[in-house]
Amino acid sequence: MSILLLFIGLTLVMIVLGFPLFVSFGIGGLGMMLVLDIDSGFAVPCIFRNLNSFVLMAIPFFIFAGGLMTASGISSRIVEFANTVVGRFKGGLGIVTIVSCALFGAISGSSSAAVASIGMIILPQMETYGYKREYATALVACSGLLGQLIPPSIPMILFGMITGTSVAACFLAAAMPGLLLMLAYFVINYLCCRRKSEIRVEEKLPLAATLKQLGRSMQKAGFALAMPVIILGGIYGGFFTATEAGCMAAVYAIGVGVVRRTLTRKAFLQAAEETASIEGAITFIICFIFVMSRIFTYERLPDQIAQAMLNITENKIILLLLINLFMLLMGMIMDDISSMLLATPLLLPLFLELGIHPVQMAAIMAVNQGSGQMTPPVATNLFTAARVSGVPVAAFVGDCIPFLIFGSLPVLLLTTFVPAVSLWLPNLIMGGLN
Repeated sequence: MSILLLFIGLTLVMIVLGFPLFVSFGIGGLGMMLVLDIDSGFAVPCIFRNLNSFVLMAIPFFIFAGGLMTASGISSRIVEFANTVVGRFKGGLGIVTIVSCALFGAISGSSSAAVASIGMIILPQMETYGYKREYATALVACSGLLGQLIPPSIPMILFGMITGTSVAACFLAAAMPGLLLMLAYFVINYLCCRRKSEIRVEEKLPLAATLKQLGRSMQKAGFALAMPVIILGGIYGGFFTATEAGCMAAVYAIGVGVVRRTLTRKAFLQAAEETASIEGAITFIICFIFVMSRIFTYERLPDQIAQAMLNITENKIILLLLINLFMLLMGMIMDDISSMLLATPLLLPLFLELGIHPVQMAAIMAVNQGSGQMTPPVATNLFTAARVSGVPVAAFVGDCIPFLIFGSLPVLLLTTFVPAVSLWLPNLIMGGLN
């Protein structure tokens, strides 16, 4: 056990020092094999068997669909629609940011993609209406968390693949925490903005003019707003699987771009190139994670960790708090995909020992690791937002603290200690989870 923990520590240190993720996991996995004298025949079949996964194919399709929607300018129509609905209230443009990230998350399944796409559109508008650029950047970075909670979600696809849990159930489990987080962010944003006289709003229009403007923006955003309905309706209606839904999302995005005449050949190729680059990196990481995971199982490391924590205390509440702290720390130094792949096989036996359903575990991990993306040193969402806005992370990280303390953490505790938060919706739609 000590040797494995040593190599896990080495892997985490390399990630913090800035080594590429696939290099960090590769050295960790290969180092374990060398020290434990494990033959390559142990690892190679494991890699090919796990990569030969129908579920895993969903990831590149959802990434591609999100890239195509951005390239087609559809994300800007989402922002325009949300602004028409709530943009005329104090702090309304902040709510537009939150809603837009949630809607884009329902297209791309990625938090960093939501931050980049919505940030490029909304940040100049927020600055025009008096929002400080630091606060606007913080709001975009925090709202990106909704991208991995509102289904579909790439981390939930990976969780379902690793644990053998229904991906559709995992999607639904993360949806309710995502909606609660949206409401919490609405309140926090309003409280932050209400006394800032420099923030301006558009003049309110008569009801007839407002309805007319809403109708126009809804018409423009109609294709984008219909996409999550079609995709999720198809999954839960039994018409197609999560992977087939990813294919449908990509085909739909291409169709919308062609019909709207906004998808150019150059934009299409750029989206394809970015998808290939991201998917290649994810695949390399997955390869080495599976090797490490199989070694963990072979050496019974997850069972030993579970037993060690149970030896500390048998109090379920304290154990769940310790697990959450561990996952938050992991989320601080790793991206959501890597931490999901590494933590899931390590912690699954402990969650089962505590009587936590795997579907609830999926929601707990999604909120937890998403919150970690808002906390340095790695903080993928923060650095993505900083790159888009040009504001250093140190300048706006303080504005993220209220959203973390009064938004993400309370929702995390609710998801952890109130099973209905994550299990009610899957039970309602799919049943049989109790």
